[in-house]
This record gives sequence, structure tokens and C-alpha cells, in this order.
Amino acid sequence: MTEAVSGAVPASAPAPRLAFGIGPDGTYTRFGQVAAFVLGLLTTFACLPLVVVGALLYTRAETRFAEDPARARTLVNWSWISIAAPVLIAAVAVAAVAAMKG
Repeated sequence: MTEAVSGAVPASAPAPRLAFGIGPDGTYTRFGQVAAFVLGLLTTFACLPLVVVGALLYTRAETRFAEDPARARTLVNWSWISIAAPVLIAAVAVAAVAAMKG
């Protein structure tokens, strides 16, 4: 009753942190779409099974977004890791080979 009299406004909860490349509604942003396509394509050449893992993780995250955004965010982050790691490892390997041939 005192809230109505004093005019105090209850504090709103902070907006949840979003996963990389994901908008507030749980869909890819334009940048996220481009990055996922490029990294997925490069990962396909480096390590095909990880592309499948990344796709499965993101698909699972889409179904979880409405009920458990924190878990969905974790799944999306792991999907990004699964498609980015082989590209980074391949880049380091190419740089190492280039340095050895030097």
C-alpha cells in the first residue's frame, strides 16, 4: 500500500546477456548469419564432424530459448566454439608450417 502512496516504481530486472551473434528474440543477427556461414564453411574443410556438432548445438538452443535462455546461451556459445576452433587451429598450423619452411 505504501508503494502506491509514495509512487515508487519497482526496479526492473536487468536484460539478460545475449550470446554472440544472437538477437534478443533468439534468432541470428545479420552479422551472426555471415560469421556462422563463413566459419561453418571453413570448418567443413578442416573438420566436418564439428560442423555437425555446432549445428546440433544451435538447433537445441533454438528449442530451449523460450523456456531457459541461460542454457540456450550456453549452447549457442559452444556451437560457436565448435565451428571456430578448427579454423583457429588450422590457421596456427598453416602459420607454423610457413615459419618452418621460412
